[in-house]
Amino acid sequence: MMSVAWRRRFKLVGAALLMIASLLLKVLYFAVLVLLAFASGKRRSSSSSSSDGGDG
Repeated sequence: MMSVAWRRRFKLVGAALLMIASLLLKVLYFAVLVLLAFASGKRRSSSSSSSDGGDG
C-alpha cells in the first residue's frame, strides 16, 4: 500500500509534468508559427524581387 506522503508527491509531480507539458506545447506552437511566418516572408520577398526583375 502507498502512504499518503507518496500519493501527495505523485500528485505534485503529475501537476508539475502537466504544467511543463502545456508550456512546451505552447512554445513549440509559437516556434512553428514564427517559422511559418518567416518562411512565407522569405518566399514573398524572393518572389517579388524575381518578378520585379522579370518585369524590368
